[in-house]
Amino acid sequence: MNSGIEVEARWIKQDPKIIEEKLRILRAKKVGDFFFKEWIFELEEWRKDHRRIRVRTDGKSTWLTYKANKTWEVDSTEEVELTVSSAEEAVKFVKAAGIPCTRYQEKKRIRYVIDDIIFEIDFWPQIPMVLEIEAPSVEKVKEGAQRLGLKWEEAIFEDQKVVHRKYFNVDLDKVTDYR
Repeated sequence: MNSGIEVEARWIKQDPKIIEEKLRILRAKKVGDFFFKEWIFELEEWRKDHRRIRVRTDGKSTWLTYKANKTWEVDSTEEVELTVSSAEEAVKFVKAAGIPCTRYQEKKRIRYVIDDIIFEIDFWPQIPMVLEIEAPSVEKVKEGAQRLGLKWEEAIFEDQKVVHRKYFNVDLDKVTDYR
């Protein structure tokens, strides 16, 4: 089980080919290409704190994750994640607990790593690529951004639901199937 604070920042309106070329030049290790299926669960009263439960699978591994964002800072996402044996069983479990599934979604991800800095290039339906940089500390996230030549003042700290609505006019609260 992974439990703690997630430290990450996002950048939008980047060219994925340029980002991947920079990562290759930096000799980042390509961890893989992933296709994620995700189920998002929320209670109405959770929305003010941006709380949710997510079931995610890449077809090989499956994770059950609780996330909450009381503020939008680089290091403000509370995350508790555990590996489970089956996406279908995890979905049944969360539904049985009385938490409704508000959205099913899919995305593609390319992941690179340099030391302890993770670079994830996400491809969602309806919006351009989103780059996430995640690391154990704010300083390491800033280092990852600097290595790619990204401007820290252009970093975004909101979660994907907010990014979709705020920057691309896609309201995921009104979408139940997003692929």
